[in-house]
Amino acid sequence: METEDVGAETIINIGPDRLNVTDEQVVIDAKRPFIDWDVREINQVPIYFEDNKYYLVEKRKAQPPFAVRYVMLPWPVDLSTCAKGFHSYDAEAVGARDAQYKGGQRDDLVHALLPPLYPILGFLWSGPQKRLARFGFDPHSISGVSIFTSFCFLFAQGVFAVVLINTSIRSGKVVLGGFITAMASGHALRLGPISIPVMLFDVALLIALMADVAIRYTDYLREDEWAGGFLEWLKPRSKQN
Repeated sequence: METEDVGAETIINIGPDRLNVTDEQVVIDAKRPFIDWDVREINQVPIYFEDNKYYLVEKRKAQPPFAVRYVMLPWPVDLSTCAKGFHSYDAEAVGARDAQYKGGQRDDLVHALLPPLYPILGFLWSGPQKRLARFGFDPHSISGVSIFTSFCFLFAQGVFAVVLINTSIRSGKVVLGGFITAMASGHALRLGPISIPVMLFDVALLIALMADVAIRYTDYLREDEWAGGFLEWLKPRSKQN
């Protein structure tokens, strides 16, 4: 906090804010607004600054680089209020306000970047899904979208299987598999002396998708607020009292 005396005024800098303090009033040119600071005709909310008590009488747009100008007057001895709580203006309050503002900007940026990933966000387990709620995503809805996406993957597996069979028949050697087999460079994955047919991965994916769609869709229809990710049902559910 920086303080400067200019005649009868005292100019104070608290963080990015500038204050003009006199015996009659305190004028705060705030870099960013305080969300819950409003002018009231009755039941004024006390504002404490440097051990003195004030109330807000004016709130208007400030000259750049400041956003809002607040004018506070000393609290009269005979002024009563039924307002619950109070405000404090100090370096800690200014820091908390700016941190909240930066956090809101970060949330807005994340929200702007995530929509293209909407169809797969529901594959995350329920813990990360619930944390996405702060960015405006409903866990139940994105879980439902991911179930439909799983069904589409399941359908794609069938399409790739048919295409592989029809293509391989023409060459005289039938190839079984799905999406993974079609994308793989060979028909087997070699891990040292061990050779694992790629088709087994397609079979495992097919079974996982079929089971996941059936179980998660049942939970989705049964509970309005249910949320769950891909294969999360394999995890034992905690007992609720």
